Amino acid sequence: MAKVKGFKALRYNHNKISDISEVIAPPYDVINKHQQELLYSMHENNIIKVDLNKTEGDIKYDEAGEIFSSWIENQVLVEEDKESIYPYHQKFTFKNKEYERLGIVALVKLSDFDEKIVLPHEETFSGPKADRLKLMNSCKTNISPIFGVYDNSEDTVEKLVGQFIKKNDPIIEAKSLDGITNKIWKISDNKTISKISSFFDSKEILIADGHHRYETSLNYSKANRSDKTSYVMFYLTGAIQDGLLINPTHRILNDVSSSKEITKLVIENFKTVSWSGDMNEDSLQPNEFFYIDKKNNSTLKCTINDNELERFYSMSVYAVQEKIIDSFKETYSSVGHFKSLEDAKSSINSESIGLILPKFVPSDIMKVVLNNDKMPQKSTYFYPKVATGLLFNKLY
Repeated sequence: MAKVKGFKALRYNHNKISDISEVIAPPYDVINKHQQELLYSMHENNIIKVDLNKTEGDIKYDEAGEIFSSWIENQVLVEEDKESIYPYHQKFTFKNKEYERLGIVALVKLSDFDEKIVLPHEETFSGPKADRLKLMNSCKTNISPIFGVYDNSEDTVEKLVGQFIKKNDPIIEAKSLDGITNKIWKISDNKTISKISSFFDSKEILIADGHHRYETSLNYSKANRSDKTSYVMFYLTGAIQDGLLINPTHRILNDVSSSKEITKLVIENFKTVSWSGDMNEDSLQPNEFFYIDKKNNSTLKCTINDNELERFYSMSVYAVQEKIIDSFKETYSSVGHFKSLEDAKSSINSESIGLILPKFVPSDIMKVVLNNDKMPQKSTYFYPKVATGLLFNKLY
């Protein structure tokens, strides 16, 4: 099963960068133009200049590679002298409640998806993979870890890591733009690393975030075969913990031409009740969703019919995709995807239809994956994201 090992991380030199908070960034694919400009202005060595360089055209990849190489040459970035596994702790607030999440950063051996060791749960697209491959060819480094989830019902890794971080100080502390506290420790003890590695010998790893980067790493490895390129940097965290939030991505159909017909067929295809209360994703079961048609003054709480639960894995995101988004694709101009419930609700108008979806649990997603299936694109939003810029993995 999964082969996990330590590595000599490349990381920012504390003698050159006094506050690591100024040089980290969110993952490239959640950064908007305003955030990109803000990160550019924070520090001359902010990782945004490599991971999401703003120069136009393909020259940006060459520029990103040159910048990254110069940071290594000038010891802005320095490589560890011992292979290590890096505990990674995040503390954050979501909906006025405090959470903590613990994981590790390590290397995972690349494998094709049909081997069922590393498991995808969402579809990927060629554009982002081409973008990430160009960047990887320029930098020859894993710039950010892929976010993986594993079954931690045995609690083995958490105990080993928990004991270590209680007795040792972190080597990195940084605060993200959204106020999340990130702490990294370093485990260099071969005995502890061996215990952690052995634990994963019987485990599969579910990709939570980073499908495009994983497939890019596979393609890069096949074109540049070596021991280094056969592994990729992962952040691994246990599925059973309060701090693993799997939020939905809500959908809005824009410029709808036949909302009355869609509403009629939704009522025929789902169990529905008129809804006048608060539309809160936390109150929804996995097989439910809210449907909002302002033009016809119709707000419904919808539930998948019993005879279709198995076909849709008891998850409304599948039913919504097939019975609404795909079935009526000729009647609207585009689909908007919203990670924020408030942003989604405020964006619904008389010419659109809103689809508010429920949260997910890891076991439901695993059912899909183990059935050789994938979820619709932009279904899940694992929160919080893992910061880019804390650790890097050289591929040479």
